[in-house]
Amino acid sequence: MKNEMVNELIGVMRERIPKGSNLANSLMEILCMGKEAIYRRLRGEVAFTFEEVSLISQHLGISLDKIVGRRMLNDTMFDLNLLHTGDPIESYYEILVRYAKLFDLLRDDPTASVATASNLIPFTFYSPYECLSKFRLGRWIYHHGKMKPPASLSDLQVPDKVPQMHWKLSASIRQLSHTSFIWDYNIFRSIVKEIRYFAGLDLLSAEDVRNMKKELGLLLSELEAVTMTGEFSKRHSLAIYLSDINFEATYTYVEKGDFQACLFRVYSINSMDSQNPRMCNIQKNWIQSLKRHSTLISQSSEIQRRQFFNEQREIVESLQEA
Repeated sequence: MKNEMVNELIGVMRERIPKGSNLANSLMEILCMGKEAIYRRLRGEVAFTFEEVSLISQHLGISLDKIVGRRMLNDTMFDLNLLHTGDPIESYYEILVRYAKLFDLLRDDPTASVATASNLIPFTFYSPYECLSKFRLGRWIYHHGKMKPPASLSDLQVPDKVPQMHWKLSASIRQLSHTSFIWDYNIFRSIVKEIRYFAGLDLLSAEDVRNMKKELGLLLSELEAVTMTGEFSKRHSLAIYLSDINFEATYTYVEKGDFQACLFRVYSINSMDSQNPRMCNIQKNWIQSLKRHSTLISQSSEIQRRQFFNEQREIVESLQEA
């Protein structure tokens, strides 16, 4: 690696390790190397290999884009987070773990904030609901033809670690200092439409539909309650906006101190992300621009809030078993 890239890598690593930690000691643990071998790399006498940089990136949450891509004005590197394991359940779990690591990085930091513009119900809201989260997983498996789809969600067996991670994700989003969402008016209509479609393919039982209808009702009540208060709990604020225009994807921007990242929802359950500063600023400004075409309903606009949730309940109530 060129000296300027090595220096930039070292600088970013120092930002990522815990305060008071020794960089050389941290690298010895990550790379399983002796102290002298580490110091030769830090002095620039021996180049970091691509494999070593990849390991450092994985353990410290450093985007390679931040090292080699920030000088390219019109090019941005994205991590698609694609997994190659043959077990779809295990792949799904690893995706959940990656999201959990991101939230752990932000949790309980007063400077941390997450902003999302979503045209679907955010998974972090309904992840604790057994049938809705199972439906999400079963739909993804069916799309990719990874295994024979079950005729009922009760036939879809998942290890205990999956629902445990669902709960962790849901709890994590509620522990962030500042969270804001922009919702498309059709977020509940979309999931009701999908439930009807898969029920029509005999991939959902009548009981599945009943259970998800019940869970959607509970979710609506939960969302309405936190929207009224404008917070998940003390010191964990929540802002909810209703968009007056449609948008074509789900966009997320996260930041904390000197850390920022942007995410785009892809392939049903995954997100591609980038820590490129220019791309992150574009994402941040785009989400901010959507707020100008939206109505804040948390702790305000009571008439619009009631109207929205009443409309969503009517949509859910229209979901029939047949």
